[in-house]
Amino acid sequence: MSKALYVCLGLGIALCLSPLVGVIWSSWFAARHGCRLDEAGAYACVVNGQDWGGLLGAAFLSGWLMLVTLPIGGILVVALVVKIAFDLWRRSR
Repeated sequence: MSKALYVCLGLGIALCLSPLVGVIWSSWFAARHGCRLDEAGAYACVVNGQDWGGLLGAAFLSGWLMLVTLPIGGILVVALVVKIAFDLWRRSR
């Protein structure tokens, strides 16, 4: 039961951080290939004959989702720390 809770908390934290990963990746990709990227919309970004503009724009705009997911992720981190502390306390007894 305890391992399942650790897995669920870990997956929840990873899910809450996914918008951050999208913003970091899209910013890096756009900078590396000299593409324009901002919140005003999607711009053409052709790399190796394929337009990445729509995907970059969507990934970058997912950053707004962090307004919801980061506080939830913080709560999950606190729950994980409390669970770890409780398990360590229980093992020491």
